[in-house]
Amino acid sequence: MPLPWASTGVSNPALELDYYRFASDQMVAYQQIQVDALRAADPSCRVTTNLMGFGFDTIDYYDLARPLDFISWDNYPLYGPLNPVGTALSHDAVRGFKNAPFWVMEQQAGPCGWQTMGRTPQPGQLRLWAYQAIAHGADAIVYFRWRTARANTETYWYGILDHHGRPGRRYDEIAAMGQEVARLGSRLEGARSPRAVALLQTYDDRWALGLQPGAPGLSFGEIFAGYYRALHGLNVPVDVVSPEAPLEDYALVVAPALHLVSPEVARALRRYVEAGGALVVGARSGVRDAHSRIVDTPLPGLLRELTGTEVDEHDALGRDVPAEIRFEGPAAGLAGHAYGAHTWVDVLSPQGAHVVARYVDGPYAGRPAITAHRFGGGMAYYVGTVGRADTMTALMSWLVARHGIEPLLKAPDGVEVTAREAHGQVYLFVLNHTHAERRVTLPGPCTDLLTDSRVDGALTLAPYQVAILVREG
Repeated sequence: MPLPWASTGVSNPALELDYYRFASDQMVAYQQIQVDALRAADPSCRVTTNLMGFGFDTIDYYDLARPLDFISWDNYPLYGPLNPVGTALSHDAVRGFKNAPFWVMEQQAGPCGWQTMGRTPQPGQLRLWAYQAIAHGADAIVYFRWRTARANTETYWYGILDHHGRPGRRYDEIAAMGQEVARLGSRLEGARSPRAVALLQTYDDRWALGLQPGAPGLSFGEIFAGYYRALHGLNVPVDVVSPEAPLEDYALVVAPALHLVSPEVARALRRYVEAGGALVVGARSGVRDAHSRIVDTPLPGLLRELTGTEVDEHDALGRDVPAEIRFEGPAAGLAGHAYGAHTWVDVLSPQGAHVVARYVDGPYAGRPAITAHRFGGGMAYYVGTVGRADTMTALMSWLVARHGIEPLLKAPDGVEVTAREAHGQVYLFVLNHTHAERRVTLPGPCTDLLTDSRVDGALTLAPYQVAILVREG
């Protein structure tokens, strides 16, 4: 296979996409050699390998996950800027590779670095990060490492013990958490995350948009994270899955940028909506076929009939050129002010769909930006631009309410709420990621499993504090 070396300044993006697929397939095939060898030596062994988080897109992790018995990954929240929402996204993405609980094979135990040392986790953060992993589906936490190396590259990559090997604050914090987990017993093992919203990602889309984004600053990862961040802020459970995953259990399915659409995926989405599901399709969806060829029909291509809209024209604004939209019609409750957008503008022509939002000013003033289409027993929405944070929060709040999805709890900024379910019992995790005290109003009396105490009315969380709540009655 020819390598896609640039010959005229830029190379063929379809050839490059095939090379990305080839390179990923080679790594998957190499892993299979090792899987086969292990199972031949011990047919009863369980096989895994530690993956990376959402930001790592070199390998198609759905393919890599398929032959593994369970998924594990390496979680270093403080290796770079602290971003609890980004860490949550990585947990949910990893869980979605097999739609099952996972392990954290390397959990941060201290400051990390090679030539320079990263920040030291503050008191309570190691415990908080471990419980955040458990909250999102981890069935096991393995800290990296036990004792900090005294020589070679990772002398600044700290473990539970420092170089001298004596227990200290970090050891005490992890040991205390171990006692808490022992008291919890096996009640959380295998517990599943509630199915409410599915976010669809494919590595083909990530690669294709990375190779030829179409607009300066347009990034699959950023668009995807924008939708996720809005849902996370609403404390709505999210699964990150492939379009090939079963979708019938989700009240809302969101495809932030389904750039390459095969006939099989188009049919699956059609069946989902016809059966009563709600689908959101973002800008730059349905643009290419599976071979990365631009479709020869009006966009969004194979999704055009489903969404009931066509793209008349588009404009690659880039990140620095703002746009504004104003909601109307079924979303008139959001019509109090204009909301910001950027990077990309699809100018829509409804073909049976209703207008949900229009562009406010500039050459596209008054033209549709977001549409809603009744299809079979469900709804299909087309979002023709990239919303800023306030826009995404408003849009997803409206969609969540419209389709009967109940947030787990209302909580102040910096407090994450998620859940796991087992044997008819819901375990509600409330995590304070801030360095200040936070207060959360509860809908009724609960028991905090970590303190064995009854909580009613409101829950007060100290900095970096965690509660695992079970509702009484």
